[in-house]
Order: sequence, then C-alpha cells, then structure tokens
Amino acid sequence: MDITNLRRQHSEIMSMAKYILDNIEKRTIHQNIQEIVKTMNVMAGKLKVHLMNEDEYLYPQLLNHSDAALQAFGRKYAEEMKEVTGAYADYKSRYNTTTKIENNIDGFNQETKQVFKVLANRIDREEKELYPLLG
Repeated sequence: MDITNLRRQHSEIMSMAKYILDNIEKRTIHQNIQEIVKTMNVMAGKLKVHLMNEDEYLYPQLLNHSDAALQAFGRKYAEEMKEVTGAYADYKSRYNTTTKIENNIDGFNQETKQVFKVLANRIDREEKELYPLLG
C-alpha cells in the first residue's frame, strides 16, 4: 500500500497544529485569532479526509490480512482513532469561532495543548509502528 498521501496529510495536520501552538506560546492569540479559527477549521477538514482515507484503504487492508496479529493491530488502531477523532471534534465545537475562544482563552490554551498532544502522539505512533508494516 502506498502511504505517501497519508504521510503528507500528517505533515499538513501537524504544521497547522504547530501554527496554533506557536500562537499560544508567543501569546499572540488575540492578534491572529481570525487565522487561528480558520486554521482550526481547515485542520478539522483535513483530519476528516485523512480518517476517511484510513477507513477506506488502510484499516480494511489490515482487517482482511491473513496474519491475525495484523488484524488485531488494525482493530486496535481503528478503535483508538475514534477516541482521538471524538476528542478533536469536541474541542473544535467548543472553540470554532473567535467569540468562543475570546470567552475562554485560558480553556482554549489548555485544551489546545492537551488535544494536540494526543493527536501528535497518535500521528507519531502511526508513523513509527503502523506505516512501517505497510511498506
């Protein structure tokens, strides 16, 4: 399976996460809030496309594999990803407008760091554990 596209998507998603985290670190949320909201919403779309690609191509390949260990690995990863997706969707719905961020800037900062850490850890695991199994 060619995973070049999945890796590119990971890179794009993490680049957007870095932009938002950099603004938190530099305390420039207010100055760049419009672009942050736009980035967060574009990131949600990219995550959705990425997950659709995994669900359509990656997980079926693992779940239908002749090796039972790879099947179990695929089931585990697919289930875990549902949790990550849910966490990001909840986060996005809480902070997908400038007003929502401005009304709870401390919560936004804290949740962004938490959710993006979970996302980064998941992407790192996919890159190091999952993708090498697929070529």
